[in-house]
Order: sequence, then C-alpha cells, then structure tokens
Amino acid sequence: MEVTNKATQWISIDERMKRGLRVLDQVENSKLRLLVNRICQSLKSGASENIFNVEEEEKLLVSLSLEKVDLDILLQVLTSILTEAAFHSVKSTIMENTMKNDFSIGDDKVAILSHCWITHGEEIMDSFRQKSIFPCQMTDVSWRVDVKAASTAMAKEAKPVAKIQLNLEGSEKSRLTVEMDRTELSDLYNKLNDIQAQLLLLQKEK
Repeated sequence: MEVTNKATQWISIDERMKRGLRVLDQVENSKLRLLVNRICQSLKSGASENIFNVEEEEKLLVSLSLEKVDLDILLQVLTSILTEAAFHSVKSTIMENTMKNDFSIGDDKVAILSHCWITHGEEIMDSFRQKSIFPCQMTDVSWRVDVKAASTAMAKEAKPVAKIQLNLEGSEKSRLTVEMDRTELSDLYNKLNDIQAQLLLLQKEK
C-alpha cells in the first residue's frame, strides 16, 4: 500500500477548521507564538484537554480581543493541528507544506507553527507514544484449538476452530474470547500482515 503525505492523510480541513484558521490568522504574531508554545508545553506533559483554566481563558479573551466562541475554536484548532501531526508522526517539511498549500494563513503564521513543531514536535510525539488513546490495553493473549460440531449425530460437520482469548486492562480487567474458523483466522493473519507492512512504511517515512 502506498503511503502519501497529502494534507488529507494527516488532518481533515472541515468548516470548523477553516473558521479556526481565519481566527488564527488575525492573532498578533507575538501572542500567537506564546499561545502555541504554551499548548506545546502542555502536550509534552501529556495534557490534551483543558489546557487553560477558566481564569486563563478570561485573560486570553482580553489579550486576543476575541469572543468566547472564537477563542474556543482557535484553541481547538491549534490543539488539533499539533495532536494530529503527532499522531501521524508528520515531518516538519510536510507540515509546513500542508499549511502553506491548504491552510490559507499568512506565511508569518506558518513560520510560527513550523518553528514550534521543529522545537517541540519530537517530544510531543514521544509523549503520545507513552500513552494509549484507547481506554483498554491488551496485556496477554492465549489460544486453543477445539473441534466444533453442529450436533453429535452429524459428526461429518465437525470442524476445527480457534479460540483466542484477549486479556484486557483499563479501569478494570476483562477478557474477550473470539472464535474463528480456518478461513476467518487466515483473513485476520493477512490483515495483521497489512498492518505490519503499513507500520514499516511509516517508519521509513520518518
């Protein structure tokens, strides 16, 4: 499977994103630089939500001369750009090209975001690698093969099946058992190979 570096591969530019970018483009460079650096620092520490408390947001409203709805969109868009770039391990050159070609913001804003990503991107990606985006993580796998029959009187319909048990751990421990025949197991194996190939390609892109 070919891996491309188009904007749509790492971030979705919908109407909300476009509105946030318009707000971003109106922010003074010095204030935008401080704002993005603060968000980067928070993401490096593992925070991705509620980066600013109520008092800090009130100060931002005054400092940036924004309405509450515009401030919310601006913070969401800035956080989204950085988290999506981290999640997809986007190179700084790719990020810069995306912003220049698809974000419709001034070159000065592109330079600020690019510089912050060059400075903090690797540490943000490391922080993301150390935590899971899912509430449960798999801690162990066990399996066995059984012979399953439709009924004892129809032994000719007996077929081997694999039973795979996943041990999961999140807020509490649980187990998930999946039963698959030979065809289903083969399909799973092929999909896992595809996933492994995709991961290898992404590693080479970094």
